[in-house]
Amino acid sequence: MTDKNIKVCKTDNKKLKLSGISSNSKSIKKGMLFAVIKGDKKNINKYVLDAFKLGARAVLCRKKDVNSLNKNIKNILVSEDIRLAVAKVASEFFPYQPKNISAITGTNGKTSIANFLYEIWKKNKINAACFGTLGIKYKNVNKKTRLTTLDPINLHRELNNLNNKKINFLVMEASSHALDQRRLDKVKIKFAVFTNLSRDHLDYHKNMKKYFISKTRLFKNLLDKKGIAVINFDNPYGEKIKIICDENNIANFTYGFKEECDWRILEINRLQKFTEVTVKNKNKNYRFRCKLIADYEIENLLAAIILANKNGLLINNILKKIGNIKQSEGRLKKIFFKNNIVSIYIDYAHTPEALKKSLKALRLLLKPSARLLLVFGCGGDRDKGKRKMMGKIAERFADKVFITDDNPRYENANHIREEISSYCKKSENIAGRKKAIDKAISKMKKDDILLIAGKGHEKGQEIKGNVFIFDDEFVAKQIFNKRFTV
Repeated sequence: MTDKNIKVCKTDNKKLKLSGISSNSKSIKKGMLFAVIKGDKKNINKYVLDAFKLGARAVLCRKKDVNSLNKNIKNILVSEDIRLAVAKVASEFFPYQPKNISAITGTNGKTSIANFLYEIWKKNKINAACFGTLGIKYKNVNKKTRLTTLDPINLHRELNNLNNKKINFLVMEASSHALDQRRLDKVKIKFAVFTNLSRDHLDYHKNMKKYFISKTRLFKNLLDKKGIAVINFDNPYGEKIKIICDENNIANFTYGFKEECDWRILEINRLQKFTEVTVKNKNKNYRFRCKLIADYEIENLLAAIILANKNGLLINNILKKIGNIKQSEGRLKKIFFKNNIVSIYIDYAHTPEALKKSLKALRLLLKPSARLLLVFGCGGDRDKGKRKMMGKIAERFADKVFITDDNPRYENANHIREEISSYCKKSENIAGRKKAIDKAISKMKKDDILLIAGKGHEKGQEIKGNVFIFDDEFVAKQIFNKRFTV
C-alpha cells in the first residue's frame, strides 16, 4: 500500500499485511484495517479499541488524532486527507470497475436520468447497473441503500462485484456530499452529467458558492480527461460547467430549450395518451413519443438519450424503444384508481425549484374549472431557508395548500409547519401526514388534481430518532378507496 497521502506513523512490521478495510468498528474482521473518518477524541479511542478486539491489524486516522489512541496500539497509518486515503485504500482492495461509468450530478433530476438510462440499456439488451437514491439495480438484483452515493469502501466493493459479473455499463448518482467527501475520487468516470443547481443542502454547504464548487469537482477532478460531459444549458450554472469543461479541453454536449443547445427541444405536444417531442441535433430533427408530461422530465429523458448515444447506442435504436418509459419511482407519479373523477400525484419534490416545476407541470393538465391542491412539509434539522421559499411557491402555484410534517427528525414539527404557513396564507396547518392527506382528498371535487410532495419513493418518516413506516402512495390509495369507492 503506497500513497503519498498515507504515511506510517507506527508499526511492528514493515511488511504490514492487511485483509480488508472498514470504517465501521462493528464490522471489523481479523487482519483488517480500521479507518477512522470522523469522531471526537473520546469516541475515536473507544472505536479503535473495539475494532482491535474484533481483530483489526492496523488503524488509519488523521495525524491529529494519533495522540487520542491507546499507546498499546502497534500499527498506525496517518493521512492529512483521511477521506481521500480511504477511497485510495478501498480501490486497492477492490481494484476492478466497469469499463463505462456515467456519473450524474445536480440538485434535481439525478435519479430520473439514471433510471431512464438504465431502462434504455435494458430495452437494448445491454447488461448494465444503476446506483442511486433508489438503491442498487442490475439483472435480478434490487438492493436498497441508505445513501444516494455509497461510501467509498462499499462503492468499490460493488464496482468490483459488477466487473466480476461482466457488467460493463454503470450509471450512478453523484451527490454533492459524496463529491465533497471524496467518495468518488478513485472511480474511473468516462461520462458526467450536470442537470441543474438550485437551493438545497445549505445546512451542509453553508452557501450556494460552496455547493456549486462541490459539483464542479466531478468535471474538474474526476471525469476522465478524454471523457464526455453532458450539460443542461437551461440552468445558469450549466453555462459555468461548460466553461470549466472547455478550459480543461473536455468534450461536452449541451441540451435543453435554448437555441444554442447542441441537443435542443423544439416542440412538446401533450396528447391524450402520450407526449410527442421533437428535438434537434446539428441539422437533423428527431421525433419521439413518451409517457412523460413535464418539461423537466423530458429534459431528463433527453439527457439519458444523449448518454446512451455517447455510450455507443445508435440514436434511432434508442428512440424506437422509449415510448413506454415511465417516471422513476416517486417522481411525479400518478396513482391510478378505478374511479378517475380526481387525479392524485406523488413527487419527491423537496426543494423550492422542484416543487415549483412539479406544480407548473400539473397546471398544464388542469381543466378550466378544476383546482390544484398540494400537501407538503419541510424536513427538520436541515436547510431552514427553504421553508420561506417553498411556502411562497405553494402560495403562488397551488389553489389550496395543506402544510404538514415531512421528516421532522429532532426538530419541533409544529414549529416547522408554522414557519412554512407564515408564508402561505391559503394553507391549512395539519399535524400528522396521514391526516393532511385525508383532509386534502376529502376536499377534492371532480377533475381536481392533488400533489403530495416531499417524500416520493420514501417508505418511512423520521421522528425523534425513529423511522416509522409511512408510504404516501399507500396512504393515499387507502384513503381514496375509503372515500370514493361505493
